[in-house]
Amino acid sequence: MIIDGKDSILGRIASKAAKSAREGEEVVIINADGLCIIGNKNAIINKYREKMRIGTASKGPFVKKTVDGIVMSAIKGMIGKDSEIGRTAMKKIKVFSGVPEEYKGKDALQMDKISQEKPVHKLSVGELSRLLKG
Repeated sequence: MIIDGKDSILGRIASKAAKSAREGEEVVIINADGLCIIGNKNAIINKYREKMRIGTASKGPFVKKTVDGIVMSAIKGMIGKDSEIGRTAMKKIKVFSGVPEEYKGKDALQMDKISQEKPVHKLSVGELSRLLKG
């Protein structure tokens, strides 16, 4: 299954990917930098920065700062990584910021898009990654 993340909600994509991977299906998420987190922009950024502040370099919590790391950690929270099924399911998921050559021209599943009719408070995963890196 190939999922296009452009203008989609991170939580919905993550739950769909987690369910499909647990059922044994290979899942590829393309355009992951276009995924959006719904909510107040400053609150989302402060939440991630607070996680980074409380951790140490050796003990954690280790906060992912890349686009694929943020998406994979969202999926990991929904998949149940501590069981054998969860560990094998995590190996079936791939996340890409853009569209790799091998997936160009293939049909990608378009999930629920964010409505453009009314203003929505959102932050893209790509923008969050750039802000966390400094």
